[in-house]
Amino acid sequence: MAIAIAGCALNQSPTAYIDSIVPGEVAQGEAVTFTGHGTDTDGTLVAYRWTSSIDGEIGTSASFTTSSLSVGSHTVSFRAQDNNGAWSENVTATVIVTEAIPEPAILSFDADPGIINPGGTSNLSWEVTGAATVHIDQGIGNVALSGTRDVSPSETTIYTLTATNEAGSVNATVQITVQEDTTPPGTPVLTSPAEGATLPQPVESWSFDWNDSSAPESGIAGYQIYVIREGAGSPVINASVTDSEYSEILGGEIWYMDLHNWTWTVRARNNAGLWSPWSAIRTFSVEPKITGTLMISQTEGTASAWFGASPSYVNVGQGQRFQVTEAGFFHQFQIYLTSSSSTDSGDIIVCDLRDASGSVLQSASIHGFTAGNGGWQTFNFNLETYVTPGKYYCTCYVSNPIDDHHYGCHGNSDDASYPDGTRYVVNGGNPEDWSAWHSSEDLDLFFKVIIKTCP
Repeated sequence: MAIAIAGCALNQSPTAYIDSIVPGEVAQGEAVTFTGHGTDTDGTLVAYRWTSSIDGEIGTSASFTTSSLSVGSHTVSFRAQDNNGAWSENVTATVIVTEAIPEPAILSFDADPGIINPGGTSNLSWEVTGAATVHIDQGIGNVALSGTRDVSPSETTIYTLTATNEAGSVNATVQITVQEDTTPPGTPVLTSPAEGATLPQPVESWSFDWNDSSAPESGIAGYQIYVIREGAGSPVINASVTDSEYSEILGGEIWYMDLHNWTWTVRARNNAGLWSPWSAIRTFSVEPKITGTLMISQTEGTASAWFGASPSYVNVGQGQRFQVTEAGFFHQFQIYLTSSSSTDSGDIIVCDLRDASGSVLQSASIHGFTAGNGGWQTFNFNLETYVTPGKYYCTCYVSNPIDDHHYGCHGNSDDASYPDGTRYVVNGGNPEDWSAWHSSEDLDLFFKVIIKTCP
């Protein structure tokens, strides 16, 4: 019902409008901006009021911003007042405020110890709450909310831990200081193979061992082993290893001319990068590669025989010429020996390998042999002398003949005959002197030669 007052028109109430509430849903503590306006057809607007169903009055201007809304679903009312004191009807809207997610908390981030020697280890430990992800730099990456990690930086390093969730990220740092090491490690001591040892062909493992070196400040990082043949342009092994041993199958083959004068040495490096002096140098040889066996024998009495003689004495030694057709190692010489009297260990019978000029290349001996009935006697040369195709001699004689001992060395392959005049006696010239030896075409020496062939 309109009330008319004489001389005055009826006042019209204003109208209020909510233009926007941005954002309509926020976390507690986040800002919300309210914007509204009003209209009055018969006057002017002089006041505004915003109220929350939870917090009561929250604003008194057409537009404002607040971060103080409580958690919950707010029904927000807005109205305007005109210059005649009349208020508009409330208009409403809804704002939802959710509970705020707190930033993550780094409870601890430590390094123990904080100072290390080069090559040393420090333990990182951490504990974080409220994070969706935890990350440590310097190549460590994402980690659990709590944990430990051993690290060995080579230089002073700062590690940064970053904890992140929807509310944001927080950081913490620790520093690990690497102190300088100026003391070289101790020199390695070689253990195996021993000086002068013989290693197999490299189709089998070559193994080397040495004692651990000491480096008290920073510790041993590793070793360098260097293996080379004397006169070679480059090493066959130049390797870095972490342990005090090395083993490898190198493959291939080593020929006879390269079997000797191999050396090996080792040095140590600490975690500061300092090297020890090289160890003592040890030498070793390599076993020959045997590819076959060359058998040379004379049992038919057709070969030329050589014998030692003196114009006034009976024979003092005999020898046999033979031809080598394949290169290899002189391994064994066999000859049939007999005796007309007892022999004992004092009877030293010597067999020399000689080249075409008569120079002694190698010598082997036996101490006595069976009296009376003879037999094939073997002289082992143990692969020491390498021979190439050509003419060689084996000479056989007694190095210290004993009185009244007679020794037969002749062209027999059994005990069927015992020719006189082919014996060693106490006096009979100097069989070591090649010029005292004489050739003969009518004496044969029954013999067998074994040559181990190789490249």
